[in-house]
Amino acid sequence: MSLHRRAIVQILLAISLLLNHYEVEAEQRLSKAEDLELENQLKLLNKPAIKTIKGKYGELYDCVDFYKQPAFDHPLLKNHNFHPQMKPMLSMLQGDDISSNINRPFNIELEGGGCPVGTVPIRRTTKEDLIRRRLTSQMRGGDDSPDGNGTVSDGTKPLGGGYKFASVQIPYSPRNKIAGAGAIISLHNPQNLSGHQHSGGRIKVQNGIDSIQVGWTAGKLACYNTQCPGFIQINTAIPLDGQLPGSSYGGPVFDVPMHIARDMSNGNWWFYFGITAVGFWPAKIFTNLKGFATSAEYGGVVYSPPGIPEPPMGSGYFPVGNLKKDAYCKKFHFLTDKNQTKSLDDILVKLYANSPNLYRVTDYPNSGVATGNLVSYGGPGEQ
Repeated sequence: MSLHRRAIVQILLAISLLLNHYEVEAEQRLSKAEDLELENQLKLLNKPAIKTIKGKYGELYDCVDFYKQPAFDHPLLKNHNFHPQMKPMLSMLQGDDISSNINRPFNIELEGGGCPVGTVPIRRTTKEDLIRRRLTSQMRGGDDSPDGNGTVSDGTKPLGGGYKFASVQIPYSPRNKIAGAGAIISLHNPQNLSGHQHSGGRIKVQNGIDSIQVGWTAGKLACYNTQCPGFIQINTAIPLDGQLPGSSYGGPVFDVPMHIARDMSNGNWWFYFGITAVGFWPAKIFTNLKGFATSAEYGGVVYSPPGIPEPPMGSGYFPVGNLKKDAYCKKFHFLTDKNQTKSLDDILVKLYANSPNLYRVTDYPNSGVATGNLVSYGGPGEQ
């Protein structure tokens, strides 16, 4: 049971829309045996493609048969009855204005309408990806959101080194029954990331050892998106590793609505980009999140290996109350076990920054019709 529980944490650490892809900074000298091992891994990871689409930045997406996508490499999904026509039994986003007035001057969908029906887009894994995963393996399992006492939000274990947060939280309570979370989050590309640092903005729900995250990431992650089996892609045109534009300090600013929502009919957790369902995490791969979440979090996170200065977060500056300069989450909400959408203005939330000299978070409740509840976060780190 303990091995199973650790695997769940590792596999479900995050699902992130990749903001910027970095090449491995230093080539590793591989022996012939190591190189052959990586080649064999690539053959297993990269599934046969019906069609290949080149992204806007030269990345390659293979249109893989729905039933051969990496999700089904997960040991708990070997025997399943999922199919490519699956739709969430959710109504909370229908008719909701949470993303109807969003200015989106960019398109994340693949050109040409995406992949053929019955296939899904999977970014092709490269040898550099595998080397990066090996180099950053120490990061796995360390991303737990702390409370004010230096433990994770459910009190299960102490904060791991290397991660810093600036966020607003729905604090853990065993009485909480959170069925989802969403917000409009600004996109950024913090400069001067080095080594194996990463910096991102995210929305997270958690129950004990299980957590789900969506958002954006700049830098290097050991395991994310379809590289961690378990997330079932449904959408044929929106790739998980789509590259997004980063906002500039002072403008222009880009933001996107993202949502996590639990399907009450079967317990599957769906990821929405705006009002479009991208895919889901099946309930059967979870331990605690077979039920509801007991905490939620919105804001920024950074990671730096031991001995390396902390990287910038968000826009790279402390929040000043100006949406053309601050990293932010706005119109954020959560879902109740009754499938009702609630604003964070309706409950008691907690601001948390575990390195306030490097990163800060500011809450602007009832900030206006245009933004709803608003949180700004960020900081320069130690650069």
